[in-house]
Amino acid sequence: MHSPSCASIGIASQRHKSGARYVLRAITTVTLAVILAAGSVPLRASAAVLPTDTVDGRSATTLGAARTALPDVGLKAGVLVDSEGRVLWARQADSKRAMASLTKLMTAVIAVENSSLTETVKVTPAATEVGESTSFLRTGDRLPMQEMLEALLVKSGNDAAMAIALHVAGTPEAFVARMNAKAAELGLTNTHFTNAHGLDGPGHYTSARDLAVLARYAMSKPAIRSIVGMKQVTIGTGKRKETLPSTNVLLGNYQGISGIKTGYTGDAGYCVIESADRNDVGLYAVVLGTATESARFRDARELLDWGFAHYRPQSLVTSGSVLAEAPVSDYLDVTVPAVVSADTTVAVLDLNGPIKRTVTVAPVRAPVKAGQHVGVVTFTQAGRLIASVPLVSSVDVNRPNPFLRVWIAIVRAWQAVF
Repeated sequence: MHSPSCASIGIASQRHKSGARYVLRAITTVTLAVILAAGSVPLRASAAVLPTDTVDGRSATTLGAARTALPDVGLKAGVLVDSEGRVLWARQADSKRAMASLTKLMTAVIAVENSSLTETVKVTPAATEVGESTSFLRTGDRLPMQEMLEALLVKSGNDAAMAIALHVAGTPEAFVARMNAKAAELGLTNTHFTNAHGLDGPGHYTSARDLAVLARYAMSKPAIRSIVGMKQVTIGTGKRKETLPSTNVLLGNYQGISGIKTGYTGDAGYCVIESADRNDVGLYAVVLGTATESARFRDARELLDWGFAHYRPQSLVTSGSVLAEAPVSDYLDVTVPAVVSADTTVAVLDLNGPIKRTVTVAPVRAPVKAGQHVGVVTFTQAGRLIASVPLVSSVDVNRPNPFLRVWIAIVRAWQAVF
């Protein structure tokens, strides 16, 4: 019998280590899920509210809010935005940082915009040699793009990222060029990609604000939105079938959660982007640079909790409400009721203080038709316009007849003299 070679021993040892890391990862994921489900996440060692943190674009000092009313998080950089991109809270939002596997959101965007979900993607040696986070692909595997995207976004496979890049663009460099072109198109001024998987490297960086824009854009793609909400996926067939759990332990453990992506490298620290929807409010929390895996989920949960507690829909005015009388200039003393044209409910950040209502109407000339625009009501909070609603006439007013017009002209001439 021949003794095993050093190479074969090394391969066996590496497989054992990979298997051990996978088991450890699974145990960690289950433990985090149990903790989150119980509503008790370990406290951070350095939870803080920093003077540079901003709420709706203003510092805490300008806002005048108590520190206890602000998010208490330990992340290095992050933002909380609504579904329209309004930045509700921020810390170092524009600082350039490593992005780890959050990179894969752009990889997925380029894939869905340049291929079909049914295309077959072949795994090459270059894909299996990337290393680090893996979805256990092997050279020669053939998977539909749908499953490759699931391996990319759910299990965060670097092998899947490279396989997709080579399939879509032919070379890693060509794919990265598309990523950077898309970043420019989306206005991501603090972002630059050098690879499709997110491993640390010179010139590979982004910012929390840019990631919020990218996340919202990625979630506008139905295929991506569906995949990032999956708690686990099964890819392949037969003996090559793999069941891959999501790296996002908030899925199923936070009310309204819908995705989207985790990441970790030595330079980036632990990162996550989470999205959730409640009561017609959609929020995105970007968390960059926590010290531990559990801390990134705790900080994301803290930001989302804070957002849903303080940023809520508020009814400002109801359709048909009479807010003023608009004079009809053709008459001496005729007015029309200026009524609200539509129910108006908007999300309001309560820390910004009271809402001010201003009603403006202008004289109108006859004939006036019901529904005709006669004014506007605006709502402002902390100097910001939050809603503007047209006011319309609720009645018709005909033009005065010739005899009445003469009489009105005489009266006005008399009033002008005396």
